[in-house]
Amino acid sequence: MLCQRCGEREAEIFQTQRVGDKLYDRDLCSACAKLDYGVFLGALLQSQAPGAAPLTEEDERELRRVLDQAAPSEDAPARED
Repeated sequence: MLCQRCGEREAEIFQTQRVGDKLYDRDLCSACAKLDYGVFLGALLQSQAPGAAPLTEEDERELRRVLDQAAPSEDAPARED
């Protein structure tokens, strides 16, 4: 199964996201998963670290981009829970 993001590499990360009573599946290769989750986890760790500087506006924009991109599109196939 190919990565649903790049369509070039074999999917290795299988994500299921719940939105209300619907489930959305997303299959990613490790490179695409690292792009999204690296930004998200980095921001999460920074926000939790005592004494860490707050996120910059640029960091916040990048985090918002990643979160928006990870959200299922309105026409994404869903399955009932």
